[in-house]
Formats: sequence, structure tokens, C-alpha cells
Amino acid sequence: MLSVLIPTYNINLHPLVSELQAQLNDVQIEYEIIIEDDASSDKTTQYHNSLLGDLDNVTYIEHSENLGRSRSRNHLADTARYPYLLFLDCDARIKKQGYIAYYLHFISVKKEQTPEFAVSGGLSYREDLPERSKHLRYKYGIKREVRSAKERNEHPYDHFTPFNMLISKSVFEKCRFDESLTDYGYEDTFFGMALEGAEIPLYHIDNELYHDGLDENREFLAKTEESVRNLDKLYKSGKISDRFIAQSHLLQTWKRLSEKRSGRFFLRGLHLSKNFLITLMLKYNSLKAMDLYKLLLLDELQRETDE
Repeated sequence: MLSVLIPTYNINLHPLVSELQAQLNDVQIEYEIIIEDDASSDKTTQYHNSLLGDLDNVTYIEHSENLGRSRSRNHLADTARYPYLLFLDCDARIKKQGYIAYYLHFISVKKEQTPEFAVSGGLSYREDLPERSKHLRYKYGIKREVRSAKERNEHPYDHFTPFNMLISKSVFEKCRFDESLTDYGYEDTFFGMALEGAEIPLYHIDNELYHDGLDENREFLAKTEESVRNLDKLYKSGKISDRFIAQSHLLQTWKRLSEKRSGRFFLRGLHLSKNFLITLMLKYNSLKAMDLYKLLLLDELQRETDE
């Protein structure tokens, strides 16, 4: 009855799959685990992951060209056989023994009320600090991503992530990931808005997974820059709605500042502080500096258009 879907890229999945199989076998349900390698560059890890396809109820799929996050997830869902899909990011790790059982209990309760729904279990981070070179990503995760189910349910469609998501397959056939979003960032936001637009119930529960895939500070900074470039591209293309802007503190702040003379003066001043902000992020793990840095990057990109 359950298809566990794991898109992967350069991550060793043996520990995750081993724990998943143990829990799935323990609850005695029909299941499958489908792994889809999106053209990993680490061929050693790719080979070792391919061996997982020899396990019972595990299917391994490998692509020679990178499909991207949206196409890969859609392809996994199309391949799945069972009526409930459990999406897990490849850098997730099981946090508690009853993880699968908790989701199955949720299905048994909710399917009596509605056959179609989506539910997010949430994420958390380990208490032990990672190496210093990853502190910026760790701090961002703790301060900006970790939220209780109660907090997430206050605005269920905002800042949605499929990192740890259970969804009816019939829902996914209506609300798929937008494959036109090929650059890094915001495909999750659009998917959450698609669920909202289709009036699909989205629930949040406390069934977290650990997020173990922490980027080093400079890599995280590069991904942050890429996401801002993608936001600028989406904004200029007209794909961003008022609903999207209502979720984006960055866009709201930039629009408010750019529309006022004093705000434009502040933005110009930010550009003079660019190197200082980078130092604050990389050396002192400042999230406030990251917010300002993203703001000046977006303004730079918008000013290029004006010029």
C-alpha cells in the first residue's frame, strides 16, 4: 500500500534504506522502495547504491543525464505502484523507531474523512554540532527550518517542503512538480501553492526525520546565490503571483525598499558592504548578514534589468 520514493545524488543510501526496510517489514504491509539516481557525479557512491536494487522490494533507477529535482520526483511518482507515496530526500535519516507506523496510523485515521490529502512530517537536526565549516548551514536549519507541527499547521501551505512528505497518489496526479522550474530553488513553494489552489488538505505532524546533508559554508553560500538568481528569473518571467510574494519575505522587503527614496538609498549602501557581509556569514555564521546579502543580490539583478 506504500511506495517510498527517494531521489538521490551523490549520497550513500544504505543506512537509510536499511532502517526503512526494518520498519516496513515490522509493520507487515505491502511496500516498495524506489531509488532514482539523478546522474550522480560520484560513481563509487552510485555503484554502491545500485546494489540496493538487489534487495527485496527495492527498485533502483539510474539516469545518465540530470533530470533536476522536479522531473525526478514526478518520474518517481509515475513509477510507483501503491496508492500512498512517501517522498524522502536522500540526505534524510530516521529519527525514531515508530516513524513508518506513525504515518500508517495517520492514513488509517484520515482516509475515513477524505481519500485525498498530503502530510508533512517535518525535519530536525542532531544536537551535536557539526564541524565548524558547516556551522552556517546548521544554524540556518535550526533557526529557519525547524518548526513544530503546531507552528506549521497555522499556515500549512507556506514554506512547504517535500523533504519528508506523504501524499495520496491520486493527489499527485493532479498536483505535480512544475518541470519548467529547472534551476535551484522554489519548486517546493510552487508545489505547496498547487496543493492550496486545488484545495487539497495539507496536514503537518511531528514525525521528523534528521536532515544530515549539511553543506559547507561556501557551498551553502553558493546555493543561496543560485536561489536568489532563480527568484529574480521567476519574477521577471511573470511566474510569481501575489500569493507567492506573500510567502517571500525577501521579495516583500525588496519591493518595499525599492519603491521609496530612502529605501533605494539603503539598498545602495548595502552594495558597499558586500564583502563585509560575506565575511560575517562565512566567519561568524550570521543569518542577519545572509538576509542582507540576499537582499543586495536581488537588487543587483533587478538593477541590471533597469540598466
